[in-house]
Amino acid sequence: MTYIQLDSDGIAMDACPELERLVSMDTVSDAKAGKQTSPQCPQYIKEKLETLGFTSEILVSNGVLTTFSRRGYGAFKVLFLAHFDVVPVGEGWKTNPFVLNVQGEKAYGRGSCDDKGNIVSLLLLAEKLSMFEPPCTVMIAATGDEELGGENGAGYLRGYLIKNGLFPDYVVVADGNGQKVIHRRRNVLPTTIKVKQTLARTRGQIEKVRFVTDTFETETRHSAYFRPGVDRHSMLAASKYLDLNPQVVVRGIRGAFLKTNVIPDWVELEIVRPAPSADEVEYDKALTGLFKALLPMSNAQFPTRYSDLGTFVSPNLLSLESNLWTLYCDVRAMTNDKESVRAAFESSLKGKVDIFALEVAAGKGFVEAKVDSKLIRAATWALEKEGIKYTIGEGYGASDSRYFSDAREGLFDFGPRGDNVHGANEWVSLTSIEENAAFYQTLLEVLSREKPVSGRSVPGSSRP
Repeated sequence: MTYIQLDSDGIAMDACPELERLVSMDTVSDAKAGKQTSPQCPQYIKEKLETLGFTSEILVSNGVLTTFSRRGYGAFKVLFLAHFDVVPVGEGWKTNPFVLNVQGEKAYGRGSCDDKGNIVSLLLLAEKLSMFEPPCTVMIAATGDEELGGENGAGYLRGYLIKNGLFPDYVVVADGNGQKVIHRRRNVLPTTIKVKQTLARTRGQIEKVRFVTDTFETETRHSAYFRPGVDRHSMLAASKYLDLNPQVVVRGIRGAFLKTNVIPDWVELEIVRPAPSADEVEYDKALTGLFKALLPMSNAQFPTRYSDLGTFVSPNLLSLESNLWTLYCDVRAMTNDKESVRAAFESSLKGKVDIFALEVAAGKGFVEAKVDSKLIRAATWALEKEGIKYTIGEGYGASDSRYFSDAREGLFDFGPRGDNVHGANEWVSLTSIEENAAFYQTLLEVLSREKPVSGRSVPGSSRP
């Protein structure tokens, strides 16, 4: 093998400038606003990988772009999958979210952790592989709609790989956090409830009551990260307020509604507090009933597989159009039985609101890879060799791994250290971006050995 001269850490490419370029590109995916990412970012990734010896192309499905690159031939195929689209910015940023702000080894910016820091790790991996011909087929893909469900990104990529005989044996989804080997992810069952606006009149005083989302030890607003009993959801707090004040009715609502999987930072109810001597004012019976039903919905019970993170119903979007209230709930569970979920919601809403429409969509499925698979056992040994402190367990969100859960030799999700995913002041550890690139290279070396990995290792164990 012929190697190129790198620095003492084995890295010639600098992670920080690469992340700075990627963060500066506005790749917000926002279905509500009809916004898709521009070609600038996938084109940059494509050209970068081409300079590193990869054959690259851009796949297009319904306007969604995916960069797909590959290099090498061998007995097996490995897919490294990330995404370049990001969620809307939201409120509370201390700096420009599209200008990387580096403080020590933390780099702040929208998408820095989810998921552009992961893309930089894959670019660094590609640079390492450019030194020699890899002993297997290495594929690197970056999709443009993971934040919208992945149908035209990872979903389309899956079909493309099958059609071209490139379906991977191993899949590493570079869409995680905290250098955690994620082998399980819950499903998302998008749920929409519609009720007709119903106006009525009562005597009372009009007030405005504001509720804020409060999360423990993090600013993330990703609804998958929410932990009931520890965190406070603004919509559910408003529902409890009405539960504690049953005579209060609701006239209207304002809120920081951003996206299906983003908890609103705040909501503000315009309420009427009963006062027999006050003037008669108008309120909305349907909106009042809908808010009273939020807490029961969040506690709805339906059959699922076990999850460390449990089952959660997160009411994230509410809008009024043509006298019809539409509530979107982000449902996270280890099931794809939409009918059971629908029945549970119907029961929790009964007697509280007249349902105009209730739709629970089947998700893409949940992921539950075997912890003792060759891939994950190889990953633990590679992480230990690189001196990376890692954990193994369940991930919070529902990544593009759902489209590759049937990979023959297994899959897992992984990502750098960072925080505030989908929230203000999102950040990533620059050091961990480089550590992950080294880990991925070592993982390929372990998988390439002729002798199969013989068992999951633990810190201090001998090599497999």
